[in-house]
Amino acid sequence: MADDDSQRPSNDTFSRFPPFNNALSEDEEVVKKFVNTIQAKIDNGILTSLNEIEKKMLTNAIFYPGVFLGSFVGLASFFTLRRAPLFVLNKMLARQHANSPIKINKNRPPSFTPYQEGTTVRTIGTVFDATVSFACGIITWALAIDKKKTLPAAADIPLVEGQSKISDALCGDFIHLYRNTIPPKFWTEYSDDTLTTITRFVTNCEKRYLYERRLRREMGLSSDVKLSLPSRVPENILEEEKERYGGADWAALEDFDEEIE
Repeated sequence: MADDDSQRPSNDTFSRFPPFNNALSEDEEVVKKFVNTIQAKIDNGILTSLNEIEKKMLTNAIFYPGVFLGSFVGLASFFTLRRAPLFVLNKMLARQHANSPIKINKNRPPSFTPYQEGTTVRTIGTVFDATVSFACGIITWALAIDKKKTLPAAADIPLVEGQSKISDALCGDFIHLYRNTIPPKFWTEYSDDTLTTITRFVTNCEKRYLYERRLRREMGLSSDVKLSLPSRVPENILEEEKERYGGADWAALEDFDEEIE
């Protein structure tokens, strides 16, 4: 019986080669939206540098302790690659030489001169071994990164005191994507480390906005005034503001773009 062409997927979503379907899953599409937002900010020069607090938070989360383990593995690999092959080769040559039927003197074993690398071989070998060792160190560092430490650290950046370049660049777009673009039911149906991090980052962005609004209200400043937070955003700022406004939802409390009257 001939195949029914009408039942076949279109060429836009179907491939003859594994995995056959090239379309991203729903959660992957959502993550891609947020990643594209970050990339667009970088490409447009909006997010090209971090302040010292942000650098320290990300550095501590990403590099430690993986950088120490990666460095140790890299150095150990380089030392092993440089020394072990030559050591094994000379051991084999010495054993072969000792068992040679040719004897110079019955009372004295034949002399053996260990193999030494020439300048060219040593240079090429050193470059090759250094490259392999560096790759081993990087791979070890990447595998040693603790996602349970790194992802929450990135998500908590909006809570930092002073000015946050990451928050200024991403919070508005992330909140819009999370609240207005992605269906609310998605966040209850899907959950993984990346989606949890996005949710936490958005929540902390909202906390930062509320804290900034409180400070502007107390100081009589309008919303267009650049504000540097004097302290870290309080963790319970959402509860405090809801209690102050009788349990109202934070998003309904005040228009962030409205000037203080």
